[in-house]
Amino acid sequence: MLLIEEASSVGRMCLSKDLVLLMLQFCAEENLKRTAHMLEQESGYFFDLEYFEELILHGNWDEAEDYLSSFTLLEDNKYSTKIYFEIRKQKFLEALDKRESAAALDILVKDLKVFEQSNKELYKEMTLLLTMPNFREHSELTSYGDTLSVRRSIINEMRAVIQANPILHGKTNFPPINKSRLRRLINQSLNWQHKHCAHPHPHPHIDTLFTDHKCPGPDNMMQHNQLENEISLVTMSTELSASPLTGTTPAVKPLNEVISPSDYSSICQDSANDFEKDEILAIIEGHELLQTSPCVRGDSSSGYLTESFRKLSVNQMPVLPLQTVVPARNAASEDSLVMWQNTSARGVCPNNELMKMEIPQISKVVDVSSCEYVILPSLVQTNTIRRLVYSHSGNGVVALAEDGTHLLWKWEKNDDNINGEASTKSTPALYQPKRGLLMINDTPPRNSSLDDQVPSTLTLSKNDAYVISSSGAVISLYNAISFKELRSVMRPPPAATCIVFYPPDNNVIAIGRHDASILIFNIRTDELISKLKGHSKRVTGLAFSTTLNVLVSCAVDTEIIVWDSRTWEKKKSTVLQISGGLLGSAELSETSIELDKDHNHFLAVHQTQLAIYETLTLRRVKQWTIANFCARISHATYSCDSEMVYAAMRDGIILVLDASDLSPRYEIDPSAYLPSRLRPCYVVGVVDPVVIAAHPKKKNQFALGLSNGEVVVVEPAFPTQVKLAGLPSSL
Repeated sequence: MLLIEEASSVGRMCLSKDLVLLMLQFCAEENLKRTAHMLEQESGYFFDLEYFEELILHGNWDEAEDYLSSFTLLEDNKYSTKIYFEIRKQKFLEALDKRESAAALDILVKDLKVFEQSNKELYKEMTLLLTMPNFREHSELTSYGDTLSVRRSIINEMRAVIQANPILHGKTNFPPINKSRLRRLINQSLNWQHKHCAHPHPHPHIDTLFTDHKCPGPDNMMQHNQLENEISLVTMSTELSASPLTGTTPAVKPLNEVISPSDYSSICQDSANDFEKDEILAIIEGHELLQTSPCVRGDSSSGYLTESFRKLSVNQMPVLPLQTVVPARNAASEDSLVMWQNTSARGVCPNNELMKMEIPQISKVVDVSSCEYVILPSLVQTNTIRRLVYSHSGNGVVALAEDGTHLLWKWEKNDDNINGEASTKSTPALYQPKRGLLMINDTPPRNSSLDDQVPSTLTLSKNDAYVISSSGAVISLYNAISFKELRSVMRPPPAATCIVFYPPDNNVIAIGRHDASILIFNIRTDELISKLKGHSKRVTGLAFSTTLNVLVSCAVDTEIIVWDSRTWEKKKSTVLQISGGLLGSAELSETSIELDKDHNHFLAVHQTQLAIYETLTLRRVKQWTIANFCARISHATYSCDSEMVYAAMRDGIILVLDASDLSPRYEIDPSAYLPSRLRPCYVVGVVDPVVIAAHPKKKNQFALGLSNGEVVVVEPAFPTQVKLAGLPSSL
């Protein structure tokens, strides 16, 4: 029984230490440096060697000693004694160098006196320096260089002593933790809480972490929806980017860049077979916590779970004795201290015994270190961006907000943007005609029933001259230049849920509707060409292929149908396979489809999975599925060359997958594409990506529509070592 209690106590201490380290990582990401260093000192879990060396380099001797004293005291061992001696000795010499004799005497009496007992001769020689007009006249200090060079040499020496000090062993290297890990754990907890809500809302609002999340019941849903409209974001005055609208911001990194051997992520690669893991009951500070299994990246081709690993373990390196780590002339011997050393910039010899070892790493997913981004400016107040498309020419972005407002941005040609295409290097203008018109759709009155919510829909004509959209009410046709509403047709019910232009004729559109029907309609002549019936639930996605002469449609129940676009007859149908553990609210979730550039395959997007199908046969060739308790997929799209898939996750992560096998290749943290004023918001789900669109010509550019009504265009800086293969014509 006693052993069990001791083991439980050790477990609590380990988890408490982990929590402190996560807090340190969070402080570093939020630039709370002073707070982080105070926590380091109070906890004693991490000795920030870089910070300590900064204090030495800037001559902040008292602060350096105060920081050091939180981890080890002067009398602890010979290594600690050596570090304290070097700090105080240099403080003494610099006072002499400044001709501050009184200060030097004070240091000698108060700080260096403690070392007299171990080396009386040394202390006498230091006292003798007070009587010399220039201490460099001493035979052992003739090569004493300038202050900065000497400090750098002391840093090199003390680094070796610190690393050899057994008291500081394991504390100078920050553990390898995935970036923003604390945020990720919070998001996973919120996802878990939301999954167990009695009435889960499709777009939950979370404004506090002080209490468990619980979606309001049906009786309170109307009040909840009204509250969502009234919420405004409190913006922070500071920005990391050069201007409020553009910037290049590095992704937040862990304090130590080494990837963990257990590089878990909330994004999970899964094969067609879903797996369940046992729940683990963990104890943290005496409180019971239901801890779900971590999400592990898996390899769909082999079916095995894969992790990042290192060939050499740091723990395999023996702690070298001080005589080996530090050259004999600079080291503290077994029973004495050495004061004199060649400290000139030229006289310091490199420590050949200390070898920096490169540790090879292999990882399935690569974190993208930085992104260039631009927040598209707007003086028009809107709410959540529901639909987002690039113009076919690539020089503009059109967004449709939940309130029915359209926003159009255009990039102009200039010296920095010769082609006038969408770019993060220049800020576009929010386009509005001289008459000041806005394109605003009619919207239906809010209804407390979630089943009656109708998604917004938006499509652009091939020449970018016309916009057709609907926000749950009539279908409106707009002139994209004058913003004039040219026509409005088909007042609900049933409402239009998705619309797409028929490529051969800009006057013909396909309309998916809430009653599960599809209309082929000539909007210029008001002619109903055909009415397609085959779905049993509302239609959520449409895509035409002129090369294959088919229309592909999908519905909220994940059914996919291929229609002949000449006879409008149903050819084939299938349904997405959803793992048993992901059923429930996921069964009725918006499904979307997108053809690849050759139209031989299409991408199916569901909140629980991505899948690639052959267009004509509806044979599923690839699938990527999230695991339990991981963030769901908000939206996904092909890159312009169909070689990559960009997937926006609900926790803010942008996952980049290889379209050839749907294996995750890159992961982009929200800190890489959100300005600093928005980063605190995505932790609690106030700001997250809702919809994503890929540039029609630039494979490394995409746009995100955010839940706060803003749009950001992002260009990730992908590492060059991971190459993405194109999707083959046959799989």
